[in-house]
Amino acid sequence: MKSKQVLSIEQMKHLQELGLDTSDASMCWCCFLGNIEEEWELEIYENVLNQKRDSTFWETLPTYALQDILDTLPESVQVYDLYIFKKVGLWWLKYVDVTNNGTVHLEKMPRLIDAAYYMLCWCIGKGYIKTN
Repeated sequence: MKSKQVLSIEQMKHLQELGLDTSDASMCWCCFLGNIEEEWELEIYENVLNQKRDSTFWETLPTYALQDILDTLPESVQVYDLYIFKKVGLWWLKYVDVTNNGTVHLEKMPRLIDAAYYMLCWCIGKGYIKTN
């Protein structure tokens, strides 16, 4: 099974709807506007910017790789520290209250990138990450 390398187009659009500035993404979805099937290709975002793809021919959407999400997540929010581990075939991301060792919020998924995405959405929703 091929592992998921980046967030989907729908996931990135959702983050943008939440107001997150995604211009720091390392990858980019690109679609040639003349393509009837709207086949999206994955490109390195910096390469797309350097090539200055003409927006009259290309639609582009920045996308996060796992490292981008981890770089965006706060390592702590208030007195809560972020823990990441794998247990019983699932990746767990949770913020733990360091004063009483209780879980504040937990996301667990088979893919680390998906658990990180949902934790990022939660952090945005709680105001722990600044948005536009």
